[in-house]
Amino acid sequence: VWMETYGCQMNKAESESILIALTEAGWAEGSATDADLVILNTCSVRETAEERIRGRLGYYRHQKQHRPLTLVLTGCMAERLKAKVLDEHPEVDVVVGTFSKKELLAAVQSSEERRASVVAAADAEYSFAHLHSSRGTKAFVPIMHGCDNWCTYCIVPSVRGREVSRSPDEIIAEVTALSHRGVKEITLLGQNVNSYSWSADGRSILFPDLLREVEAQAGSVQWLRFLTSHPKDLSDRLLRVIAESRILCRHIHLPLQSGSTRILGLMNRGYTAELYREKVRAIRSALTDASITTDILIGFPGESEKDFAETLAMMAEIGFDDAFTYHYNPREGTRAFDMPDAIPPGVKRERLDRVIEAQRSIGSHKASERIGREVDVLVEGISKKDSGELLARTAWDAMVVFRGNPERIGSFARVRLSSLAGNTFRAEALA
Repeated sequence: VWMETYGCQMNKAESESILIALTEAGWAEGSATDADLVILNTCSVRETAEERIRGRLGYYRHQKQHRPLTLVLTGCMAERLKAKVLDEHPEVDVVVGTFSKKELLAAVQSSEERRASVVAAADAEYSFAHLHSSRGTKAFVPIMHGCDNWCTYCIVPSVRGREVSRSPDEIIAEVTALSHRGVKEITLLGQNVNSYSWSADGRSILFPDLLREVEAQAGSVQWLRFLTSHPKDLSDRLLRVIAESRILCRHIHLPLQSGSTRILGLMNRGYTAELYREKVRAIRSALTDASITTDILIGFPGESEKDFAETLAMMAEIGFDDAFTYHYNPREGTRAFDMPDAIPPGVKRERLDRVIEAQRSIGSHKASERIGREVDVLVEGISKKDSGELLARTAWDAMVVFRGNPERIGSFARVRLSSLAGNTFRAEALA
């Protein structure tokens, strides 16, 4: 089997769970050129993501002319298009929707006559796997699925469904299993982790409660993270839990999207620019030296030069450590798709270039302030640019390279940050 994963960390976790199930069923991992079974776990959040996947389908159409293989499309693009995929891409044998991934194994092992099929049950409740990681010292653990926010530009609620929180007992069981395997870092995942809410048998668990329970059972896990936070659901109680924790990393990814309250309203984000500022002030008050990263969406329909200037001003005021920046991409099925006052592509690109340049300057300044510090890093592997250097990450999720023995991969190291090259720190290992 060969698996290709596109999009978010949730997709990465789900792909890993599929590979675990296939391995247990007797499959071995192959490559794109020799696998009997190829699975593309897809993303629909932007049109460019789907275009890239269509290109890969063309590659496998060519492959199937020279060798037998079963081609499966799963994930958000599969959920969005369902049977249309088979009409547009006859090289695809099976389409497995987001809510039917547990049926994937049965589908690929069915007879050839049944293989040209769609397995999709959008009315079913999402089913979590028992384990989402089988290797390495870092792991993703999904704690909830879906989104109830319905931002006007976002297709996620349509392809992921309403919010479903996973049982805390299942989450703790997975964390315990990963701890016994020696995992050092876990990231709890959800489209909006802050809104995690589970109740049964008189027991009610919210996200801050879950974090405390996970920490109590963390074992070998020394760093705990979570993605992604929604500003309107970031509570003071959550910040207190992080401040009191010994393993929760003081790194908050808090999507802004726009610095204009008017545009935030059109996006249906549920907060104003001033409320976002209040959340940032609360983070910095509760968490010493916290890093804050964000998402910025440029060129939303109706965005004026004034709205755009407010976004640039917000970026300069807050000083994000890093930002994922992108321009608006119309998605059929969202409310913004038919909104008037579309921004011309050239204007979107020009504004995006300005945002990227602004964040590059802001991020470089923030990073330079950390030079000279002694910090702990988790060693992930060998640097691609220099085989004599190790690649690691800080608690605030910055990349670090330093000279060291490959035997240190998978462990923590104490280093002194000495310089900066782009977004990567160079460091010296300490005794």
